[in-house]
Amino acid sequence: MFVKRSVFLFLFFSFSCVQPQDDEKHRIVLFRSIGHRLLLASGDSTSRILPIQKTNPATYQIRFENSFEIMPDSLANITIDNLKSTNPQNQYRVSVFTCQKNEMVYGFEWSPKSTKDLTCLGRGLPENCYIVEIEVLTKGVNPNILWGALVASIILLLFFVVFFIKNERNVVVSTEKVGAFQKVGAFKYFQQTGILILEVQKIQLSEKENKLLHLLLQKPNETAAREHLLKEIWETEGVFVISRNLDVLVSKLRKKLAGDPSVKITNSHGKGYKLEMNS
Repeated sequence: MFVKRSVFLFLFFSFSCVQPQDDEKHRIVLFRSIGHRLLLASGDSTSRILPIQKTNPATYQIRFENSFEIMPDSLANITIDNLKSTNPQNQYRVSVFTCQKNEMVYGFEWSPKSTKDLTCLGRGLPENCYIVEIEVLTKGVNPNILWGALVASIILLLFFVVFFIKNERNVVVSTEKVGAFQKVGAFKYFQQTGILILEVQKIQLSEKENKLLHLLLQKPNETAAREHLLKEIWETEGVFVISRNLDVLVSKLRKKLAGDPSVKITNSHGKGYKLEMNS
């Protein structure tokens, strides 16, 4: 019954609050246009713009087949000219990174209402492999989304009152139903279902959080290489992400393990991550 009700609420919230797919397609076309005009401005009319990569719900990366020079003036003019037609409530952060070291070499923020002058114009960036990242910083709230969120919140509140309070003492899932578990510090870890239990608290892991914890537990107190974790969590499924995605995932898992200070995920700089547990 819990699963059925949760699925119903999830679907209701999704249909109430989902953004039109056309908005996403428009952004992809818009950002490819920016990349195309940047190449033309540098004198390159033949090399390809690689597929736009969405690194999180509001951040997009424009990648290029070949190295080229970037003039901040051209980047600013081309980007602003393309973004003028978009939602006037949005603000944008434009950053330029080198491909090799992923270092930011130029950036600015802009909105259709902006009156500030951009800095560092006129200082050209030498020929190199660059990634142009555009982050959409939404300022306004779509009334349809606000209304959908309000309705969903009311339903979730009623659901909480009716279901959770009545079943307050049944928070811990029966081990017979969940299956075998592994001790992780003070936690009981059910790898098959991605559940952590700490005393009477049940913590649900996402699919990728569950994969990460399982991989780290294969060699506790030993460093797991970043490349190995990236490959096992994403690349085996045909998904290629930047190294920063792993750092974000580790941060989320750390928060779910915070209930036991003796269980820590530590970073071995430039190498990988290690799950440390007191024996």
